Amino acid sequence: MMNFLDVYERALRGPVMSEKEFDMKVFIPRLNDVVKAYGIRYDKENPVPSDDGATDNLFRAAVDFVTQVGCYCLDTNRVMQFSREEVLKAVEEAPGICHVGEGKDAGVFGMRRPDDPKIPWLHVGSGIASSAEEYATNIVEGYASIAEVNSVQIPGLDSLRGIPIAAGSPMEFSASIRGLRIGLEALRRAGRPGLPIMNHHPSSASAVTTIAASAPQFGCRPTDGWLCGYVAEMKVNYDALNKVAYLHAWGANTGMESGPMLGGFAGGPTGFSVVCAAYLLMSQLVHKGDFHLNFPIHFRHIASGCRDVLWGGSMAIQATSRNIAVPTLWASYCGAGPNTKTYFYEAAAILLAWTTSGAPSVVSPYPAKAVKVDGITPMEAQFTVDMGIAAAKLNRARANDLVVRLLEKYESQIGAFPEGSRYQECYDVATGKPKEEYVRLYNEVKEELSGMGIPF
Repeated sequence: MMNFLDVYERALRGPVMSEKEFDMKVFIPRLNDVVKAYGIRYDKENPVPSDDGATDNLFRAAVDFVTQVGCYCLDTNRVMQFSREEVLKAVEEAPGICHVGEGKDAGVFGMRRPDDPKIPWLHVGSGIASSAEEYATNIVEGYASIAEVNSVQIPGLDSLRGIPIAAGSPMEFSASIRGLRIGLEALRRAGRPGLPIMNHHPSSASAVTTIAASAPQFGCRPTDGWLCGYVAEMKVNYDALNKVAYLHAWGANTGMESGPMLGGFAGGPTGFSVVCAAYLLMSQLVHKGDFHLNFPIHFRHIASGCRDVLWGGSMAIQATSRNIAVPTLWASYCGAGPNTKTYFYEAAAILLAWTTSGAPSVVSPYPAKAVKVDGITPMEAQFTVDMGIAAAKLNRARANDLVVRLLEKYESQIGAFPEGSRYQECYDVATGKPKEEYVRLYNEVKEELSGMGIPF
């Protein structure tokens, strides 16, 4: 088994080339070759495919792709290469489960398969920035108050005492510590102090700040989770590798994060599906991750509910859930914001497609492309839990029919999504409770979706 130093050595000794050469002469040509060699074809009419043979074929394509392309280290301008035997060994040694949380809130994040009736791991929240500590506290308390929730992500902070958070500044470190303390206090208020936080530290952009703020005296627990990201596509930097080295030395849960983009270097839905699956292989080769967060997204629309992204994501989820045991948070972006019907239609389509495809988890889709400050509320988390439990009762064929009908409701709005409301416009800040108008909208949408056949 390769250890982390063996992997790092390849960043020092691998073939030298420029980033542009890697993109244009290695990544794109090899991806096109693999798609052609394995006969991968996009089925526009079925955004939730259900051909196990095709998804196993996609996984084999991903294995070949990783052996041909490797991973590019931005700091050394070298390609970290892996043999087919090493890739298959990584598949064999994949962790299968991830132990998270403490006390009565501890859990085992495991696997599912396509059409699996097992309720997925229910993960809610995001690192979307809050403009006030009070909002962040209320939001996390709202997440933890949903009894079925298994883990959370906490918000970032966009300022402290009115001072903006800037990467590399002392404010970044201060905001990271403060944000964590807010999250932990909110969990205690909800009576769930051991609930795992799976996104340390959303207010931090640099490795040095993340590592410093992760010292146990500030409240971090090794049973939480850290995200160490790739750069699209198939690139890594020393910042991420420094975090990985720190977490491995501590024995803390290391999460690999990737955001494959349809319409970028990954190309259309066929190449995109290969890249989505390949990242889980790379997770085990480079990061030796305990879990993975993957968020397939459309390069132009910054949304995951587009028909081609739904298909590519579903194919990759089926391929990986059948062939490699990596507990994965399959995250997503919605173009529409909170307090809009469009958000719920998008979220329902994503959660139906990916849950029935065998995703180990459901993750609350990030509203308003995750760029709107205060652009998230606990209501979207409640919807995620309700949808995740309902979707587990369905199979891929039934989900496909429902997703096609949902696309009819919002597909024409892609590119012009409604922005939605902010937390303070949807919730009473003093009580942390949703306003009557948002509750009414939520109930209307659930009733509509129930009428379509979603078994809440």
